[in-house]
Amino acid sequence: MATEPFKIKSKNSLIHLSSWIIFILYFIVSYLLLWWEFRPAKINIYEPLIGSLSITACCYIIFSSMQFYMPRKNQYLKIILICTTLTTLSIVISLFVLLQFFDIQSIAHYYNNIPYKFIINFLLLTCVMIINIFWNIQEEYIDNKKRKEESERLVREAELYNLRQQLQPHFLFNSLNSIIALISIQPDLAKKMTFQLSDFLRGTLRKDDTQLIPLSDEIKHLELYLEIEKVRFGHRLNTAFKYDERILHAKVPAMIVQPLMENAIKHGLYNITGDVCIETNLTLENQMLTISISNPFDEDQFYNNKGTGFGLSSIQRRLFLLYSRTDLLQIRKNEQQFTATIKIPQHD
Repeated sequence: MATEPFKIKSKNSLIHLSSWIIFILYFIVSYLLLWWEFRPAKINIYEPLIGSLSITACCYIIFSSMQFYMPRKNQYLKIILICTTLTTLSIVISLFVLLQFFDIQSIAHYYNNIPYKFIINFLLLTCVMIINIFWNIQEEYIDNKKRKEESERLVREAELYNLRQQLQPHFLFNSLNSIIALISIQPDLAKKMTFQLSDFLRGTLRKDDTQLIPLSDEIKHLELYLEIEKVRFGHRLNTAFKYDERILHAKVPAMIVQPLMENAIKHGLYNITGDVCIETNLTLENQMLTISISNPFDEDQFYNNKGTGFGLSSIQRRLFLLYSRTDLLQIRKNEQQFTATIKIPQHD
């Protein structure tokens, strides 16, 4: 079983790890230098121990007092001044302790090595300061990135919600007008259509907080929508679905097919006499769900209207917001047959 790689997950962990690594390394190097200088005489470990403790204390001062510090432009002199002050402090602390508790030989040796210790301590504390600043910059970058991503997510969800809401009024007004027309001549049919419309809208509200739903749920919702439309258009509207039941587990954006069907009905039945059959084909290959809806159309009507008249731009925009792709919606015209095809990537 593979072990998980070590990661520093918080700034406190970095502070303690860095400070104690510095303590250990500083002590080892100082002790070895003393041993090399005074061998074969016995070495007093207190001098390197005090120096290690003083430099570690200064490291903690940097990390704790400058936890969120990030220098502005032309403030590098300030960093040098801070490191110089802390270096002086580390030397003074070590010297003070040696003067209070240890022998003349240790004190004299420390005096002789003060210039070297000052340079080493200064370079070491400067590195610690740079590490602290870079860590702060990284934290700020990650926080800004998270805020930006969250802001973009909220904007995207708001736009998706707005696009979905725009699909409802046109269908709702048409259905209500049909119900009004049926009340006087076929009240039972008007009542049935009212209940169907209620069920349809209830299902729509339930899906408002769900971006992706199973294909089976989308088809059930689509069938309920078609029942309402068949009440409006009677025997003229015929529909055919072709799909393998094994693909019903596929995920699709909620109500992505209904506006396609609404456009197919609108442009397939208006200005065309006789019965109309709208075909829906669903296939799943290579983790890509393909939904194609075909309907007849009047070519003269199509070219005389401004634009395509099929109102598919909102669907394309929604697919782009969800999948960041512009090639998921395609339209094709062939021998007075219009086909709109959408492709839904399936991610494991």
